Amino acid sequence: MRLLNFGCGRIYHKGWDNFDINPVDETISEWDITQGIPFSSATVNVIYSSHLLEHLTRYQALFFLEECKRVLCENGILRLVVPDLEAIARLYLENLEQAISGDPQAAHRYQWIMLELFDQMVRMQSGGEMLDFWQQDPLPEERFIRARMGEECDRFLQAFRSMSAEDQSTQRRMIREKLIKNNNHVSNAFLQSGEQHRWMYDRYSLSLLLQERGFEEIKICEATESRIPGFSNYHLDTDSHGNIRKPDSLFIEAIKRCS
Repeated sequence: MRLLNFGCGRIYHKGWDNFDINPVDETISEWDITQGIPFSSATVNVIYSSHLLEHLTRYQALFFLEECKRVLCENGILRLVVPDLEAIARLYLENLEQAISGDPQAAHRYQWIMLELFDQMVRMQSGGEMLDFWQQDPLPEERFIRARMGEECDRFLQAFRSMSAEDQSTQRRMIREKLIKNNNHVSNAFLQSGEQHRWMYDRYSLSLLLQERGFEEIKICEATESRIPGFSNYHLDTDSHGNIRKPDSLFIEAIKRCS
């Protein structure tokens, strides 16, 4: 089987053909997905992409899905993972109401959900205000945030908390200085790095998009559920302990049934 993973970042398996605009390993191919998919029509069995689609404009996303349908064989599977706008919106409304009612814990959760909604759309530097928020000591509603963000947050907190108090203070100061100064000095390299969000999806809008591109049997999945043979063995959406890598996600699959 030919298995493709686009926008793999640091999560990839050597049994797949892995692609990223900024490869972190020599086994990953450098590729800009806006240039199409570098395979012939009907030659691929599975395409997987996690937290890539939201970094594309709507027109780029449409082009990417058209390319997926072109290169997939009949009965080929497309699996997409994106931030779940519906879940974020529900948490936003829930914590807004509770914060207004005077719940201090909800007020902290509200602050975080606002960052989930907007930070990667408007940030002017890597990490944005999320990175600044994570460096609070103590981190408000830490359990809630770590449950939302998974290993990405865990990895940062482990590294940050291993620093000396002086180094932590220096890093906080540098990040906040950049947040103030960089608003008028955004490099084109950062804008093209693939970090900023350019759209958001929920189960309805993403299902509709796939349907419009001609995909069938569209299904919302759990992180541990897939029609891809042996998918759990690749540990792309879960780690070796079964923990979900990106708990804030919407998981969806679709099938190409005809050429």
